[in-house]
Amino acid sequence: MRLRRPSIAETVVAAACGLWVGLFLVPTTAWAIPTAAAAAASTLLLPQRPLTAGAGLAALQWALAFTHVTDDNPAFLAPVLIAVYALGRHAPLWPGVAVALAIPLSSIVESPPPSATLVFALLLTASVFAYGLIVQRRARTAEHSRATATRLQSTDAASVAASIVADERARLGGQALALLRDAVEGMRSDAASAKRDLDIDLIESIAARGRQAVTELRWLLGLLRAAPAPTPATAPRRRTRWVVDIGVAAVLLALCVVEVGTSEVARSSPLAWTVAVGLPVCTLGRNRLTAPALGGAAVVVGFAAIGWLPFIATALLCIVLLAWSAGVAGRPIHWACLSLLAAATIAWVAVDDPQNVPITVALIALPAFAGHEWSAHDRSDRAARARADELRANLDARIDDARREERLRIARDLHDVASHAVGVMVLQASAVRALRDGDPAAARQALSTIDTTAEQALTELAMMFDLLDSGAIGSPGLAGAARDPLPAMVDRLRSTGLQIVLEAGSIPSGLEDTVYRIVQESLTNVVRHSDAMHVRISVEVEEGVLSVRVVDDGHAIDRPVATDGIGGGFGLAGMAERVHELGGAFRAGREARGFAVEATMPVEPMVRS
Repeated sequence: MRLRRPSIAETVVAAACGLWVGLFLVPTTAWAIPTAAAAAASTLLLPQRPLTAGAGLAALQWALAFTHVTDDNPAFLAPVLIAVYALGRHAPLWPGVAVALAIPLSSIVESPPPSATLVFALLLTASVFAYGLIVQRRARTAEHSRATATRLQSTDAASVAASIVADERARLGGQALALLRDAVEGMRSDAASAKRDLDIDLIESIAARGRQAVTELRWLLGLLRAAPAPTPATAPRRRTRWVVDIGVAAVLLALCVVEVGTSEVARSSPLAWTVAVGLPVCTLGRNRLTAPALGGAAVVVGFAAIGWLPFIATALLCIVLLAWSAGVAGRPIHWACLSLLAAATIAWVAVDDPQNVPITVALIALPAFAGHEWSAHDRSDRAARARADELRANLDARIDDARREERLRIARDLHDVASHAVGVMVLQASAVRALRDGDPAAARQALSTIDTTAEQALTELAMMFDLLDSGAIGSPGLAGAARDPLPAMVDRLRSTGLQIVLEAGSIPSGLEDTVYRIVQESLTNVVRHSDAMHVRISVEVEEGVLSVRVVDDGHAIDRPVATDGIGGGFGLAGMAERVHELGGAFRAGREARGFAVEATMPVEPMVRS
């Protein structure tokens, strides 16, 4: 992979490292300028080739250690700390650990083990590497969140919804169609067998199969039409950060108190106890009151420097933690407060041990830089997550709407077939039972009507199964199944004894199915729920509007819905939904005498977005 052009920030950091190395090495070796240039070049390469650049800096560190150029010289402090951070930030974990460990081990040349210098170098290296590793993990999380948001942004919601709806149709529709088909086939078979001797058991079986199918379909249609359960609100996450802050402050307080208490010089000084207690207390507000916490710590450390208090090493842990929080907050006020704290800390260290000023600067600067970089990735991650959540919610809403609409479509079509076919077959079976003794010929004619109705229903069911298998989605319901013309369906209902007058002209092709279903459901309701003897059906087209009106002359009668048909308003609701989808109006209700169903629809249906 080709190297990219370094950023301005990377160039500035590399130049600063080269200048640092040069300033500290010029008084001690003639190789200061080449070494500074090599250190700057390696530092510039760290973000893109962390292992190669880190190994190069480690080699320079070892070479200078063997020549004893860097004995008690912080010349390579800045580049090696940046290298260790870059290894944790950019390199794979275990190769990065291996290269990072090579840097502090160079202290063996200066102080043979075991030595406090080596232990300190290892601890410092582990801490800086951990900074880089934490930022790397947050960067990867942010990248994953951005990729998720991008993927959701490019997702075709219509395609996803169509795929899920296809599964919904196959699962629910297939189950219902199979149930209905088995019932109709069984009723047709029993009707054919009963024609020979009008066996009462077979006649009862027809009615029993129909009632069982109706009961099961009512349950399924209820599920299909049920509104989706509301999504429970997500319980707000309990905030536990304050518990962590108190725990960290307590640990820091204990460490400071132990150090002051075990120091003969410090334990007799009220100022030392003030610092030991004050700095841990300041860390309590580092997340919510960052600027006051930094300002308070700067005041405490400033008094320690003015009072010539011996440096308390564990207090530096509090300062490092505050530096991280300042970098995370990242506002100008926080950087200004951190600058005051850093100046006070450097002054305190310079008063007690000037040789440790460079390492103190590094220990304050690195966590501030790492915290700032972590915060940038954290903000990016939260923004990407919020965007992904919004896109996912919109996609889920679209899928839910599509699933709900498809369930209603399946419910309407199943109701149309089941209510007409099964309901009529059950009524004809009742007629056979009543006529078998007095008028066997009429009873056999009723059985023939059952056979014809079953054949038509099975044809429609077969077409519905074909649509399920093909995954056809997007048309208004499962319409398109082969069916008899409207006059043939009306003639079949006349066999129940109804006197039906049909006045229908040419029906626009796009509205044929809707008109058929409205008339079919209206006539079925008359047969099952009314004592009407006369029905008038009119279908007219005038001035671009199609009108359907079905009026009977009966009164409502009470029948147990669970045994006689699929009621409960499913049929009327389905008709209304069909009409409204086409931009029309629907009305059903009692009149002075009888019951009327009326629907008006534009000949050119409205396109719904």
